[in-house]
Amino acid sequence: MEIKTYIAGSNTDELKDLIKKKYGNIGGFEYFFNEFNKAFSYCVENNNIQFLPISGSENGELQAHVALIIDKRLSKGEAFFGFLEVPNNLEVFGSMWNALTKEAQSRGISLLKGPINGSIWHQYRCVKETDGSPWFKTEMLAEEYYYNLLQSQKPRAEIEYFSASREPYDIVLQLINPESLSKMKSYGFSMKVAEDVTPSDLKIIANISRQVFKDNWGYTELNDQEFARLYSAGEINKNLNALYLLYKGDVIIGFCSTFKENDSTLLLKTICVLPEYRGLGLGNALAYKIHEDAKKDGIKKIIYALIREGNSISNFPKEGTVTMRRYSAFEFKI
Repeated sequence: MEIKTYIAGSNTDELKDLIKKKYGNIGGFEYFFNEFNKAFSYCVENNNIQFLPISGSENGELQAHVALIIDKRLSKGEAFFGFLEVPNNLEVFGSMWNALTKEAQSRGISLLKGPINGSIWHQYRCVKETDGSPWFKTEMLAEEYYYNLLQSQKPRAEIEYFSASREPYDIVLQLINPESLSKMKSYGFSMKVAEDVTPSDLKIIANISRQVFKDNWGYTELNDQEFARLYSAGEINKNLNALYLLYKGDVIIGFCSTFKENDSTLLLKTICVLPEYRGLGLGNALAYKIHEDAKKDGIKKIIYALIREGNSISNFPKEGTVTMRRYSAFEFKI
């Protein structure tokens, strides 16, 4: 196998063809592929990033791929790796991994984080376990054997995530006190439900996200321009079901978005509340309202998408949930 670092853009069509061949028949592929291309362009065009993709070819055909992503906003000596695509072959993977670590070490990198396609604002994680449920929008499509291949390199840390679902979800409306909504109002907060995101809303959401996620694993700060390009209002509104906004007076202090997977299934993304307003039951008020609205709209199933193990949603009731998939990201000392 010929393994080489290449100039991003010169080999992109081959990578896209490999992605289509691997995942093109999976539901949700169009969304995934659009995000994949967006992440690749982000790496190529971002002045904060040194992007070093590596190809593995046999007889002139791309068989394997990985990329070193050196983002100067990470701590010194750290970098991401991502855009990983390899066959289920430990020898081939080992060769690609050796090429990646050699390139990283030559540039002063001693800690690799991933697999990450761009940044943690983009697609990342690989599948650790699955119950065989169909893939849903916003998931990062990946071969299930990637987890074992990456484990073979003995990571120093494993960061775990999961997605779960409820069908039916009436128990949530029983376990969360409906008085959470009136309690929210008594504290001087209010809630607005919008059917689309405006550019001004998006700018505020970007600022809240920075404050809420700044201590997350692998966090890199995005400026307004980067955030707007990654999360354009037009693109979000194509898939958005509803945007729930929490207010203190006229100021937005929290949000949650839902997306329709299909006519009977809803995706619930992260409930996000500014740190200074936590502990007041505002997350419960959001959750109650979302489930209440879903019930009124005839939604049969709710998917709680891509949750970090141990985060604040761990206080959310787990009764009646089915874990669909578990995912992992890793740190490697090289």
